[in-house]
Amino acid sequence: MLVRPISEDTGWSATAIAGAVTVGGMLSGIGAPFVGLLADRYSPRVLMTLGVVLMASTFFLIAAAPTVWVLVIGYAIARGIAQNLIAGVVPRVVVVNWFRRMRGRAIGLVGTAHPVGTFVLGPAALLIISAGLGWRGVWVILGIAVIVFLVVPNALVIRRTPEEMGLLPDGDEVTEAGGRAAIEASAREAEASWTLREAIRTPSFALIILSIVLTNYGGGGLPFHMPQIYADQGLREAIGVAAVSMFAISGAFANTLWGFLAERISERLLGIFTMLMGMVLALGFQFISHPVAAVGYGILLGVAARGEGSILMILIANYYGRRSYGAISGLVQTALLGGLALGPLIMSVIRESTGSYDAVFYSAAVTFTIAAVLLALAVKPKRPERAPATATATGGNPQP
Repeated sequence: MLVRPISEDTGWSATAIAGAVTVGGMLSGIGAPFVGLLADRYSPRVLMTLGVVLMASTFFLIAAAPTVWVLVIGYAIARGIAQNLIAGVVPRVVVVNWFRRMRGRAIGLVGTAHPVGTFVLGPAALLIISAGLGWRGVWVILGIAVIVFLVVPNALVIRRTPEEMGLLPDGDEVTEAGGRAAIEASAREAEASWTLREAIRTPSFALIILSIVLTNYGGGGLPFHMPQIYADQGLREAIGVAAVSMFAISGAFANTLWGFLAERISERLLGIFTMLMGMVLALGFQFISHPVAAVGYGILLGVAARGEGSILMILIANYYGRRSYGAISGLVQTALLGGLALGPLIMSVIRESTGSYDAVFYSAAVTFTIAAVLLALAVKPKRPERAPATATATGGNPQP
């Protein structure tokens, strides 16, 4: 959104500016497991407040950037570290600690917040630029907004668990019977929770990781190429842009939809369903010729290819518990971002080598199908017996 205004104002190449986005995305994936380890050990209030301050500082740094390299550094810090602290791994750890029965909808709502914010910030940035404040003004205003609206709530409201405030998960009534039931449920969940080292040794974890990479190959690549796909099929460029926009917003709200459903239906079955849905949609791209169908297709692809992210985060919580959820979900986040990054690149190579998108459609259908099979094989593992003395061993804190 800001590449052209920055390039026109500074003379920096669009490639270098876009490179900042790429570097930030790569660091976000690399940093997720490390932030997850911190989230398992330290107060989310401290981590999220630190993330907000760091995010605002990098926005001010970008606004004052004298060279493109300062822009790259600022964006890398914002995406690679700050974003994981305030809109990635750490908030999910808080949700898993605070919710049990309603964990699905809570994770879904958290997954919805970031893409909706991105969707809203684009037009807001254009309004700021059109008001004469320029692209630097956009970053200054965003930095101020982050401080004003996020520092105080994070510093005063966020807590690791409801129990430390005398409350119960899911907002259950604090009664003698309710308290006893909550304590028993927490004890059962603590007993069933895994350390990071235990989790990554299970075959199911490897299957889930591979499934995530494969499904996000299609989920990241197809929407990236959607405008060109539709252009090759004779549709106007505006149709492709509209389809991508609808993909983004429908995918955002699909997180909440699948989160609610995951409280009633097996999250593994839901994940398999979305992957098979993606396979059907990938094959169907070659038959799209009407503008309304093209935009509608973007909506359906968003529901299938974006909602699956929350489903799999719920799956990880239910498979491995909350003890080391930060570190475990951080690795899952890395796999997800890796798949999203590989999709556009590999599909571009296929398109250039074959001269059409037909092979791209088939490749996405194959990866969606394999992902569904792998997830079907990823049954819930049984935690190995461990001696009581090692119950707080590597991979998480002793917090149940």
